[in-house]
Amino acid sequence: MLDIDTRDLLESAENALTAPGHLTPTQEDVWHNHTLRNRMPLVLEALRIAGDEGDAERAIALIDQAVHDYPAPTRIPGNRPVPGSRLLSRRHRADHDPEPPTAA
Repeated sequence: MLDIDTRDLLESAENALTAPGHLTPTQEDVWHNHTLRNRMPLVLEALRIAGDEGDAERAIALIDQAVHDYPAPTRIPGNRPVPGSRLLSRRHRADHDPEPPTAA
């Protein structure tokens, strides 16, 4: 059985390397390219720190920093917003949602 620090570390690594569930296959490909290129080296370094130095807390902080520094892309090829991204949500509300009905 794993201790709580090890479980937290593995959960952080899994979350950092798991694509959001709402993406289309094309968007998921873009997400994986982004993740593998930018987050993977930091996640691997975090796992090395945890294994060699026994510092799970520092490793989790490094994974969290990787997620912060390299968030999921908000655009896909063709410069279209990724559904579910904050960029799309703001534009969608501004461009597509009708004004809420007002009380007469």
